[in-house]
Amino acid sequence: MTRTNPRRAALVARLELRRTWRSLRGSTRGLLLLAGGCLMLPLYSLAIGVMALFGGREIASSDPATVRLATTGILAFLVGLVAFMVVQRTIKTNGEPDAVDGLLTTAPYADIAAGLLGAELCRMFAIMAGPLLALTVGLTVGSGLPLLGAATLATTGVVVALAVLGSYAAGLAVKLVAARSEFVARHRATLGGAASLALVLFWILGSSALGVQLALLRAATQSPLSWTGDIVLLTVPGVGADALSAAVAATALLGSVPLAGVASLRLAERLWYADPVQPAHEFDAAERTLSDRLLDGRVSTPTRVVAQKSWLRAKRAPFTVQFAIAPFFLLALQFRTVLLGGTVPPTLPLTAGLASTTAAGAAFTLNPLGGEERVLPLTLTADISGRAFVTGLALAGAVPGVVLTALLVVGFGLAAGSAPATLGVTLLTTLVATVTAPAIAAAAGVVFPKFDRSSVGNREVTLPSGFAFGFYASVLGIVVAPGSIAVWLAVVEPFALPLSSTVLLASGLAVTVALAAVAGSMGFLYAANRVGTYRLE
Repeated sequence: MTRTNPRRAALVARLELRRTWRSLRGSTRGLLLLAGGCLMLPLYSLAIGVMALFGGREIASSDPATVRLATTGILAFLVGLVAFMVVQRTIKTNGEPDAVDGLLTTAPYADIAAGLLGAELCRMFAIMAGPLLALTVGLTVGSGLPLLGAATLATTGVVVALAVLGSYAAGLAVKLVAARSEFVARHRATLGGAASLALVLFWILGSSALGVQLALLRAATQSPLSWTGDIVLLTVPGVGADALSAAVAATALLGSVPLAGVASLRLAERLWYADPVQPAHEFDAAERTLSDRLLDGRVSTPTRVVAQKSWLRAKRAPFTVQFAIAPFFLLALQFRTVLLGGTVPPTLPLTAGLASTTAAGAAFTLNPLGGEERVLPLTLTADISGRAFVTGLALAGAVPGVVLTALLVVGFGLAAGSAPATLGVTLLTTLVATVTAPAIAAAAGVVFPKFDRSSVGNREVTLPSGFAFGFYASVLGIVVAPGSIAVWLAVVEPFALPLSSTVLLASGLAVTVALAAVAGSMGFLYAANRVGTYRLE
């Protein structure tokens, strides 16, 4: 392995940190993250300091097993939190530097990798500094033992460093598998979606179910991580501590840090110099795809081509539409009830249907002009009308959206035991909204177009404007409100309604259909006219 030059590594780290700071200050999302961090980190630190103060007062009289359990729990939480953040960042953004091919011709890979690791360590310690200092000060003041505070700070600091380096190596390993495995490369969108869903479900269980928390903590106490409790116990007089376990734990922690660093450098070398596999895409001119069978002969050729182009682009570059899955995270709280209580909430079919509806509208039509990116001049000069173009984008979202919405609503409705009338109105409300949503989104997208490119992972892509999404969500919310409120009132008890549930459901559905017809037609006509008459300056 190439010997690392500390000066060059420090230069790379400084450059990465400067770019991070610039990106935080130069975007709305970054400013929101900064504001949230400045607000929440002090609050969390204060809470941690208060709990550590009371814990420090009790530590001298506590049972050694209790101290080991508490220490293991704190360290396990630190490792899990750091790993969750660093692995995701490594896979999506920090696994390799920008313009890696050019950098590797000017500096050894080891210097670049060491710089990236150094920058990631600095970022993580900047986030963890307040909580760790609060923990240290609280334990020191509460116990009156400065050595306890020093041991706690040193141990947690080393654990955080080890978690960062190990998680970075894990992220690089995932990227290396994706680069070398044709199966993973071909199905990365499906695998990535399944992994994201698994992480959300694991988070719901881990943060909500006491039994799951105890099981995880019990597994952690049976691992070498529990030996670190003896490092803390050695600083508390009169409490039995195993000096051998403490020595083994300290040696293992200190020895694992350079090993994780070396592993990260090795994996970086293999990843950055690897020739990624390219899944074979055989072209058969006579083959009729599913989209051909769905649209050919039913819509005009330009409309069909726009829809097929949208689907093909999403398949080859899923990151271009990944923002559309955001509405599904609204289901997290209700899935918590399903997972913990074993029952399906009666409102889950409606919530799932509305999430699918919102995603169907946002996926392809929320930025009709900006979404064309570099080919926008060709699109505007092609022999295709504004109506055909917007219709193609709308079909791209509505066709799969209708199928997914129906499956979710019917599936969850049967599982929840919904009444036939309620389930039928829920299904019709969400299907009407799904068909209408792309037209509303198209109007919002041409009112608030966005042409600037944003960084997603290591790629530049044009994402819809936040104002466009807000406008779209507001109008869609007005459209679905009557039917949704009617369904909600019909399934949530007790409610003393002045009219029968059948009349209520029918009235709500009728108003939603009327609003959808008005909003959808107006949105479609406005978007088609703007696209058809748009001219580049």
